[in-house]
Amino acid sequence: QEMIPSMTFLSCCVKCAIGWFVLSATSDIATSLDGVLGLDDECHASCNASEVPTSAGLVTLQLRAQAQSSLLPECRTYLERKRLQGPGDLAKLLKRCTSDSMGNGAGFAPDPRPSISGAADTTPLSCRYGNFQSDRKGTCCGMKPHFNWVVATCQGGDSLFCKNLPECIRENSTKINYVAAYQFNGSHFVLLDESTAGELSTASVSGSFAAGTGWEAHKHKFRWQGGDWTSKYAPWGRGVEGPRGVTPPGALWILSAENFYYGAFYMLSQLTLNLQGNGNPTGTNCWMWELDPVEGTVGWVPQGQALPGDLNQLYATNNAVVSGCMPVTYTAFQANGGRRNFTFPEEFRDYCQANPGKAGCDSWKEGRNVWWSGGVQGTQRFENTWNHPYVFAVVIDKKGYWIYRWAPDPESGETGWPGISRTEARRVLPPRPRQVIDPRGLETNVPGDVKEAVILQPSLDSEAACLRSSMEAPNFQFGADALGAMAYQVGAYDQPGPLEGAQNWWAHFADTGQHQGRQYPLSIAGVPRKVPANISDRAAHPCFV
Repeated sequence: QEMIPSMTFLSCCVKCAIGWFVLSATSDIATSLDGVLGLDDECHASCNASEVPTSAGLVTLQLRAQAQSSLLPECRTYLERKRLQGPGDLAKLLKRCTSDSMGNGAGFAPDPRPSISGAADTTPLSCRYGNFQSDRKGTCCGMKPHFNWVVATCQGGDSLFCKNLPECIRENSTKINYVAAYQFNGSHFVLLDESTAGELSTASVSGSFAAGTGWEAHKHKFRWQGGDWTSKYAPWGRGVEGPRGVTPPGALWILSAENFYYGAFYMLSQLTLNLQGNGNPTGTNCWMWELDPVEGTVGWVPQGQALPGDLNQLYATNNAVVSGCMPVTYTAFQANGGRRNFTFPEEFRDYCQANPGKAGCDSWKEGRNVWWSGGVQGTQRFENTWNHPYVFAVVIDKKGYWIYRWAPDPESGETGWPGISRTEARRVLPPRPRQVIDPRGLETNVPGDVKEAVILQPSLDSEAACLRSSMEAPNFQFGADALGAMAYQVGAYDQPGPLEGAQNWWAHFADTGQHQGRQYPLSIAGVPRKVPANISDRAAHPCFV
């Protein structure tokens, strides 16, 4: 008789059973468990005394219901392959950062609130899963997607990336007209004055290296901490008082140069720029995200070893450091989950179906894999000729990192992007350039005399992130990538619970139409590397005559 529960307890059990059924069937993942179960105070007391779980103990059930009702096929398949019941089980395998000053960056984080209409409020985009091992004081916990540029040169002496170079290379291989940053507002790109180095007017930013205006006149305002490169420049400040950087739904940076034979133009988190510019007062610079669209490679290899390309072949790379909130592909084969068919990027499926033997479409075959993240193993690089004017434009949107290079028209200075020229860029720009049509500019390993070119480093949306992560261990990187994908799909990335802070920042960017109606071949993301792959330009400038 003592084994028979009280009627109150039996009533609560019935309510719990009904609630489990309702919750598993509903698609409203935000429904309160207590509301679904209909538990009153007496039930709470009875259930707690008898170790029957109420809302606090049924989070796992809620997440499993979310997985059943809201997750898309690739993320469901991920859970099945890892033998996990739901996102909550994956979250238990990972470590979520905590901090007393969540997202504030010890006072050095930029303002999450937008200053331009159409720019994202990044308050709900705090990253709490990923590469936080070196953050012992919680400075980086909750960092948000605010990015900005760095220009690095060898001017002023020797350093890791400048070792053993002739003086004329160190001092003269970067001759810059202007550098500009733009925020996408949903329809156009809008100039950010505080993150732009040039002559600002009501209509544009301008600059001429030959005239000593633009970059040459204003670069001292952007002096940043050097190190691996001798001299560095970047927009930085202290928290909300400094530059906000560029955020979703889209980013654009422009560098115009009379010579960019050897140097670097790359992007870091605005929090990193602020911390390092202020001397890393908390002992870390939160180096957790980096994009290198145009970078020299001397510092990549031990002294005395051959470079991956010629000195003036500047590489694009997106995996120098990784977070768990903006996943990267690495290779075409890995991005497609090791399958023997092409799945992602989705917008290239029709192309690969019509051209199954083209670069990137058959990555599972021997010798056909392609490095979509660039780097030493890849072919995402630009050969830059000595004293040759180039204009670079770097875009972040929903589809990935788009890196353009134009040789401006010798007479007008115009480029393929209306409003951008050799010595000037308008304050408001259309969302995309004209379509690149030069066949030599539609595959990587771009020679110096090509007048227009585009390189793509594909993004990983939520489904692609689950597929990419499915062939990896659920660790701080790939586990966090998959969890962020699931958190976005079920709408829990900014809601209280175990998925809060799991992010896929790609999902919050807009498609700005860079793909030009799917007109580009997949070779813009890379071609299989051939050895030797160098293009010698050593006789084309005075240093090697």
